[in-house]
Amino acid sequence: MVPHMEDRVAALAALGWTGRDAEWIALVCLHSGVFLPAQYLAFIGRTHREPVRRLMKRCDGIAVEQPWNGSRARLCRIVGRPVYRALGAEHVRHRREASRTVLLRRLLSLDYVLEHTMEPWLATEDEKVSALAAAGIPKTSLPRRRYDRESGSTTRYFAHKLPVALDDGRATFVYVQAEDSRPRAVRTWGRLHSPLWSVLRASGRAVQVVVVGRDPTRLAAAQGVLDGWMRAPRATSPDGAAAARAEAERLRAALASMDRRTLDAHGGLNAAARRIAELEERTGDPGRPAIDSGRTWRSRRVPA
Repeated sequence: MVPHMEDRVAALAALGWTGRDAEWIALVCLHSGVFLPAQYLAFIGRTHREPVRRLMKRCDGIAVEQPWNGSRARLCRIVGRPVYRALGAEHVRHRREASRTVLLRRLLSLDYVLEHTMEPWLATEDEKVSALAAAGIPKTSLPRRRYDRESGSTTRYFAHKLPVALDDGRATFVYVQAEDSRPRAVRTWGRLHSPLWSVLRASGRAVQVVVVGRDPTRLAAAQGVLDGWMRAPRATSPDGAAAARAEAERLRAALASMDRRTLDAHGGLNAAARRIAELEERTGDPGRPAIDSGRTWRSRRVPA
């Protein structure tokens, strides 16, 4: 059984779902809401399509099918509210219609989880926040986005809704690189997560990042970004980091005001700029991601 699905599978028994099909329904609902026949067949270790037809017949009333991007494959979207309610995820957006781009990201995300089902995945926002809090990670370090509405503002954590796994020794973060993603998108995502990664590493956990996609050229470029993050130094001690940041701030202020006395004391303008860069290296600047390992993973089951 998929480890992080054990409790969820039991919750589906009241709806008539048991065994591997219950695991599959739970896995899909919590990680993507959609799947392709090839993904289900890979999950059950079969190649012919009869199990797919059987599953879709059972899904009548809780799922809808639609063409996928002009290919022969048909996409299945699980929409039944009772299923999500039983899984404790009634209000996730997976039930709703979405653009092709969003669906592609969800399929790629599911595809990676499908190949790594034994990882201790945290499937929902609440699970991620709760597990990190239990690990002693301050909520202020979590990536978040604020949504302002007439009824008030709401803060959502891990708004990208991408896979995260956590155990005592390692944290794994997955970024999905769809073909519409701009080259700098992975950098932006990394900066949002940088404070969390810094705290996790300070707590003794290794941080691993995986970029998932289909385009080998884009994945190669992403690997270059990951390589840079792996070369970034660990932060110094809290006291040393505070002193280094304070010195860097003084030098930035001197540069901004062209304070010649301060700049000359550090060897001039260029020397002061180099000193700032050196201090940022030493402190593990929260704006600069630093990780222990990073790699890419290419999906071959999700057609273009």
